Amino acid sequence: MDLKTVIDNIPTMAVDAVCVAQRANDGHRYGVTWVNDAFCRMFATTRDAARGLDPFDLYHWDYVADFRFALEEMLAAGRTSFMQDTLCLRRDGSSFWGGVSFVTVSEQDGSGDYAITFVRDIDELKNREQSAELALIENEHLLAKIEAVQMRLMSAINMSSDPFCIFDARDRLVIWNPAFAENVTREPDVLKPGTRKQDIIEMSVANGFIDDAVGQEEDYLRTYLEAWRRGELASPVMRIQGRDYKTIRSQAPNGDHVMRCVDISEHLRQQRELERYAERLEEANREISVQAMHDELTGLGNRRYLNAQLEAMIDARDGSGLEIAALHIDLDRFKNINDTMGHAAGDHVLKRVADILRSRVRTQDVVARIGGDEFIVLMLCSADSDSPDALADRLIEEICRPIPYDDRPCRLGASVGIARTPMIPAGDLLMCSDIALYKAKTGGRAMKAVFDHGDLETLQSGKRLADDILRGLEDEEFIPIYQPQFDMESGEVVAVEVLAHWRHPKRGLLPTREFLGTAAEIQVDGRIDALVSRKAIRECSAFFARIDNPPTVSFNICLARLMDDTLLDDMRDCDYAGRIAFELTESVFLEEENDDVLERLDALRALGISLEVDDFGSGRASIVGLRRIEPDFLKIDRRLIEPITS
Repeated sequence: MDLKTVIDNIPTMAVDAVCVAQRANDGHRYGVTWVNDAFCRMFATTRDAARGLDPFDLYHWDYVADFRFALEEMLAAGRTSFMQDTLCLRRDGSSFWGGVSFVTVSEQDGSGDYAITFVRDIDELKNREQSAELALIENEHLLAKIEAVQMRLMSAINMSSDPFCIFDARDRLVIWNPAFAENVTREPDVLKPGTRKQDIIEMSVANGFIDDAVGQEEDYLRTYLEAWRRGELASPVMRIQGRDYKTIRSQAPNGDHVMRCVDISEHLRQQRELERYAERLEEANREISVQAMHDELTGLGNRRYLNAQLEAMIDARDGSGLEIAALHIDLDRFKNINDTMGHAAGDHVLKRVADILRSRVRTQDVVARIGGDEFIVLMLCSADSDSPDALADRLIEEICRPIPYDDRPCRLGASVGIARTPMIPAGDLLMCSDIALYKAKTGGRAMKAVFDHGDLETLQSGKRLADDILRGLEDEEFIPIYQPQFDMESGEVVAVEVLAHWRHPKRGLLPTREFLGTAAEIQVDGRIDALVSRKAIRECSAFFARIDNPPTVSFNICLARLMDDTLLDDMRDCDYAGRIAFELTESVFLEEENDDVLERLDALRALGISLEVDDFGSGRASIVGLRRIEPDFLKIDRRLIEPITS
């Protein structure tokens, strides 16, 4: 077939892009001589522009070498055509994939050789092929990742010490790890894919692996399997071979049942330890609370306990028609027991008194120790009840009985102050019972007293006097007044007794009895003694300076001043030429007859101070106590000498 025949028939032979190129005289290069309309559209050119082009310029430079190589192989093999997919270039520089058919044709008369190229646009097909190849590659990569993940997952499952298994929708075993097998059977090889769930649990129970099933195997199996069929767990925690496991069960979308048993033995051990620790801590808190609210020595409640119980009683009283009574109890002569028999004896006495209080009050009453030898009893009673007074009488009677200690009797007494609602507000009970106690002790020992509103006025008056005394001390209003002592034969003044008086700016000159009791209560009697004695020594030193034999200056001295460390310094610095004497009241040498007092008296004697006992016989005169002090002079109470003449 000649070229003209081929060209004339091309439109009917192909609908693809076609170009005809004639070989040049050099036998290698071709030049385009004709193209069809499809070619112009496909390569974005015109016939005139295409004429003369080298056909190899139609292919992408990355692929043209391959195309030339294929052509040379075809010619060398004596073939006249070949087909190849390659990347084609449009004249605007864009590219597309084309299926190229290359055919060589020679004129019969030998006038020329031609190359006819048929190009079909396979760009979309090629893209789909490439996409498919990429998808295949991605799938292969994904499968490889899935396989790797599965291998890791299975490795992790197999290495886990927690039992793990999967059952299918028909409760047949699918996957399990060695830990699961170890908790089911002693022969792991008996487990196979497809083994029934029921057979496995029966196997575990029969082997005695499930602790809770031992001794009740049938009941356990029935309960467990019924719960499993309902999609539940018979127990969220199973004890298997001495270990505690929490069972976690879930269902996959395909119906598989995934079950994992997590070993929580250590967690439960720690939890139990924490619970035990919490119990110990709670017990310790209770003990601390008890200690904080109770007296260590007697076991009675303390002041904090008392206040809390009083609040509770106030709440309980509301609407009940009952009233609250407070008994304030103070032990008489308790300090004397401590000083003469020791603190162990004192502690013994306090515990015995606490026992007496506990035995005499009712269960609903409250007993507390609020100080060294002070106790409080709170009780609910009707408004007209005499039970508080009766209880006070019983307590005084029992406490006054000798308490034996180390084969020696401890003798003491009790004073009781009573306050009760509705006479006074409940919040003031403790204060008012203390006032009543003061009234009882003022009236004598082993007595009771009941609070009334006059007592409060007395207390307020005493408070005003106490404040005034403190102010008077700051302003040094306390002065010495001198009472002379005469020799009955010569009539000469042989001594002067210094009496403390108060030059009050509003009330005038007040004698000792007007303020000394209150001063002792607020513990400033020693300061008053010191102030007055220093003034007296200065005045007497100046007044009797020219007398050869000045009179003795004597001072009434309280216990606080006697034991004050500044007393010895004052006496050492004293420049009075005459004799100094201290007058002790009978109560000092009777009640404070201890080693410290006796040592202080000896120290005063060493400084040349004379000791006198004042008003001997006014109280409980003690010849034994008198001999221990060995005073230089004795002032006998007038009531002892008045009957001498008759």
